[in-house]
Amino acid sequence: MTLDELKQYCDGEFQNIDKVVNELNVLYSKEKQVYTIAEQASLATFMMNAYSGMENVLKQMLLYDKLDIEDSPGWHEKVLKKSGEIGILPPELFHLLSKYLSFRNYFIYSYVFTIQWDDMKPLVEGMKDVVAQVKTEVNEYFQTI
Repeated sequence: MTLDELKQYCDGEFQNIDKVVNELNVLYSKEKQVYTIAEQASLATFMMNAYSGMENVLKQMLLYDKLDIEDSPGWHEKVLKKSGEIGILPPELFHLLSKYLSFRNYFIYSYVFTIQWDDMKPLVEGMKDVVAQVKTEVNEYFQTI
């Protein structure tokens, strides 16, 4: 993959992520206190989709840099860790994305009705800002390669 192809890939992923985050923001309202299980499932799915898209961007960047991130049981954590180690993700963003990864893992292996809204709410509220931060960091990293 060339650098231009990587940039195009990342742009396409971010366009998809933006669509998902827009849908999340249509459904979520700070004023609303109670969400049905179906609404919570939708919000959780949108969050998981957005996180997965950001993870895909980071994974492709690591592959472009020829860093080992073979598919293995721990590859999701490895993508975040290596992205932090090589300077794509600053520590505070690494920490935030780790929370979304933990939520993703919980969501995949749990019944949706076991998810506590109070645990999910800060992640929903922060998603738009986290995506913006990842975009900024990715674009800044592109300036170094």
